[in-house]
Amino acid sequence: MSTLEFQDIVSAVPNLSLRELDVLEVAVHVAKQIRTESELTGESRSAVSEDEGPGLNDQGLAILEDQENYQLSLGDQALLSALALSDGYQQDAFSSRDVNDIIKESGRPRVTHITSVITGLLDKGLLSGSTKSLSLTKEGKAKARTLIGMLRRRAAAEAERER
Repeated sequence: MSTLEFQDIVSAVPNLSLRELDVLEVAVHVAKQIRTESELTGESRSAVSEDEGPGLNDQGLAILEDQENYQLSLGDQALLSALALSDGYQQDAFSSRDVNDIIKESGRPRVTHITSVITGLLDKGLLSGSTKSLSLTKEGKAKARTLIGMLRRRAAAEAERER
């Protein structure tokens, strides 16, 4: 079989049937896996695919920063900030002050009694540790994921109603 020129392949794609496109997609996916096998995760262009979209912590920060569309309780703000510290900044341990700093950096007012809010999250098992050394639990991450999904659906429904 002769080697096809890249431009010939690209030009042929619009003429392929749906079945042929599916086969081509699988072939391309396998070829990409083979080519990237020796790369480290951080080096690979495909480590975070464009299809994946923003990560959970990015979505949480976007919600935290969007005061116009998202009215958040202090607990919501603290949980999303803890998610950003844990997943976004890769901190295994952080303090209540760090949580408050993320809230402030997002454009929201600093929480006056952050320790009360943090204590509530500790009592619910969403955070572990003490106010000086906190970490996000698996339950906390799951709750943050649920919260983000609920807030995004609510904002989408509200936007739809306004149309």
